[in-house]
Amino acid sequence: MRKEYDKKLMVFESCPDFSDNSRGFWEYVVKNTDYKTYWVIRDEEVYEELKKQGVVCGLDNSEEASQMIEKAQFLISSTFDFAVQKNVGQVHVSAWHGFPLKVIGFFDSASSEEDTFDSLKVITTQTDIITATSRFSRLTLSGMFAVDPRKVKETGYPRNDIMFWSDAKKELSKLLLIDVYNSKLFFYLPTMRKGLKGEGEQFDDNIFNYLDYDADEIDWFLEKNNAYIVAKVHFADAKKYKSGDFKLPERLIFLDNQELERHFCTIYHIMNAFDGLITDYSSVYVDYMLLDKPIIFSCPDIEKYKNDRGFVVDDPTLLMPGIMIKTQKGLLENLDKILKGEDEYKSIRQEKIPFFHGHVDGDSSKRLLQEMEKLAGADEIDSGKKLAHLFQRADNPLSQYAISDIEAEIFFDVGEGFSEKNKMIKKYDLVKGNDEKVVFEIELPEKTRNIRFDPDHIGRVRIRSLSIWEDNHRISDYQIVNGSRVKHEIIFEKEDPQIIISLGDKEVKKIRIEFICNDLYCTSGNIINEMNEKMQQVKRENSELRRVLNEICTSTSWKVTKPLRIINGYIKKNKGDKSC
Repeated sequence: MRKEYDKKLMVFESCPDFSDNSRGFWEYVVKNTDYKTYWVIRDEEVYEELKKQGVVCGLDNSEEASQMIEKAQFLISSTFDFAVQKNVGQVHVSAWHGFPLKVIGFFDSASSEEDTFDSLKVITTQTDIITATSRFSRLTLSGMFAVDPRKVKETGYPRNDIMFWSDAKKELSKLLLIDVYNSKLFFYLPTMRKGLKGEGEQFDDNIFNYLDYDADEIDWFLEKNNAYIVAKVHFADAKKYKSGDFKLPERLIFLDNQELERHFCTIYHIMNAFDGLITDYSSVYVDYMLLDKPIIFSCPDIEKYKNDRGFVVDDPTLLMPGIMIKTQKGLLENLDKILKGEDEYKSIRQEKIPFFHGHVDGDSSKRLLQEMEKLAGADEIDSGKKLAHLFQRADNPLSQYAISDIEAEIFFDVGEGFSEKNKMIKKYDLVKGNDEKVVFEIELPEKTRNIRFDPDHIGRVRIRSLSIWEDNHRISDYQIVNGSRVKHEIIFEKEDPQIIISLGDKEVKKIRIEFICNDLYCTSGNIINEMNEKMQQVKRENSELRRVLNEICTSTSWKVTKPLRIINGYIKKNKGDKSC
């Protein structure tokens, strides 16, 4: 039976807390709708501040937060968080966090660790909506995440809506001890450097990574022009830039996440206060294009970054509507042009903006809500999940890839409980014949008191004819965890299946475990197939019974003997079947 959810409840998260597209959408929801909202927060300080401000929230992994996630109709995150917790009938929105300029997802250069790809297909299939800003970003995201393009929606980014209504100068004045109204201001927003892998130069010598870096010269230029550079680095790199390992210009001011969070502010609340943007490969420039202001691309390491991480096009300058510079000299020269009112890339930005933005109206949140409400209560969310049942069928060609070597784990408790240091791995194959026994003979460590046998990791095995021998003595006393007995079988359909064998004070030298094992989903012994066959059998019998009753009711010779003869014939035919 389908679970009922609170149709008026939305649960939010973001990284960092209370920010990004999740925050932008939340702003719209609380101001324009009657939906209830709840934030899941990781940082305790942020949590305490939000509580003071009346924001309904809870700490990540708390019982309260888990309960709210469990009952909400809508789950909104800035990445793919919540995708694992999402249940059938809930709507999970990955509001995402940037236009795809750099490769991500299944592009092998996006990560140096193969394991990062293992769960990506699962969580992207669980996700119901991914936001995009344009047709190009929709196609690129669906390709790099290998998802159904129909679930990537060209709504625009909710965080960009904030730029249309926020009083940016007023918000910035709360953060900086300078005259923001009468100064020239430039926003420096470099991309993440220490993310999934180290990519590009790591800016170990100076914050711009220029070979001709001179902090005093930058200060002289900025002071002469009554200007400041406000820098906000990626939260993953913040500690590096705060370490004080290199000299910074005095007129370069850092904004850190804690300072923004204390004022319940994001960069989108203050973006419109700046006269120009300095960035590199950060997708924030795509958002800034909505303000139609100059952009400088500071890319001294573009070739290394291209080789390390890569871009969605061979020549990323095709997607950069602004001057690209590699030196401090180039930076100051182009800042000077902006201060003099020169904007040579204005026409190029206007020409390219439809490529980056399908909408420029500040109504991204409104469109996203409309897409979410379409899915609420829908029987089928998307084609990816419609196919899920096919992978359980034994005749499905993809099932052969799920049937592979299984790793059973045997843990030994020698007085310290079960742990990884006292463990043995045994491999066996589920493709073997249905009646072929698997036999494990194991020499026990001294002083073994308990044994834990895990037949697999994920819970997909069906065990019958299980026998356990302590030396030469067969035992029947053992505990089943995350599984259940069905007649003469043990069905392990839950994660982390276990069989616990207690030896007590007995000195046992060897244990033997014998069993016949089938894959719960994919083998010819498929219990799901058997259940389906049983259901079909019941349907056939019900159909036959309906035919018999119909014959009785429509008989022209309505004598008692004929109906009884018909019924007796049906019972005789199905003799011994309890369903009769």
